[in-house]
Amino acid sequence: MLDRLRQHLHAAASAGGWPYYAGKGSRIEPTCWALLALAAVWPEDPASRSRFARPHLDWLAGLQSRDGLLIETEPAFANLTANALAAIVLMRLGGPEHAAVLRALCQGIVSVKGVGLGTVEGGQDNTLQGWPWVRDTFSWVEPTAWCLLALKVATPAVPGAADRISEAERLLSNRVCRGGGWNYGNASTLGQDLRPYVPTTAVALLAMQDRRTDVPVQQSVQRLTALRSTEHSAVALGLTALALRLHGAAVDDVEDQLAEVVRRAEDAGHLQAIAIALHALSADTHLVEMMRVGA
Repeated sequence: MLDRLRQHLHAAASAGGWPYYAGKGSRIEPTCWALLALAAVWPEDPASRSRFARPHLDWLAGLQSRDGLLIETEPAFANLTANALAAIVLMRLGGPEHAAVLRALCQGIVSVKGVGLGTVEGGQDNTLQGWPWVRDTFSWVEPTAWCLLALKVATPAVPGAADRISEAERLLSNRVCRGGGWNYGNASTLGQDLRPYVPTTAVALLAMQDRRTDVPVQQSVQRLTALRSTEHSAVALGLTALALRLHGAAVDDVEDQLAEVVRRAEDAGHLQAIAIALHALSADTHLVEMMRVGA
């Protein structure tokens, strides 16, 4: 099965990057996930890995704008989640020739903040600023979590990075749903508690993997463990397997279910879902280190 998934990704690659669906233009997110997934069969030494990945890393680097962020679409909105994934990939797979691109990218990520509302409502501190999906919008859980993870993994000597990491961790802790886990934005609204979602919770736990002793993190691991089989997409199950594994939990049942549903992603030609599934199912190798803080 793993060989079949790799062949699917290899067949869909362009001269630089991967699209979300075969035959479309290359995009940042599926390119990053495909590189992370295929790294399992590349040589382990950094120089050799960089040679295999070079055309796709160069394609990513070519998207860099003056502010350091990567922009793939018009109008020119930089997607912060995609940029965070690119920072992780450049750190793990890039060579010395990509060091300046990575540093500028991390500087760009640090410079962007979600809009602060200056209010505290029902325990939610809206003065805290994480990251938005795109500039000049509210801080959301997923882009905040990915940018937080990127800064932790890339460990750049970028001014302001430590402060941004600290505030993002406080924001995620403040946005935890009652009983653990994360919704897309708020933990509650209009007096109503919101329920956590599996992929959102998994992404936040990836970012908070080095804060295992924090009560909100412990509650969220328990919540994700309880909810792990309730969302049946390859993306949700793949992210769940990655997050729980990095928190030291058993994921055999999640992997079994993922192996069953990934065929749907193949039939639909959903390359990002295929890549996430392949990355998760290959994580018994050195691949798990790609998302590990401090590795």
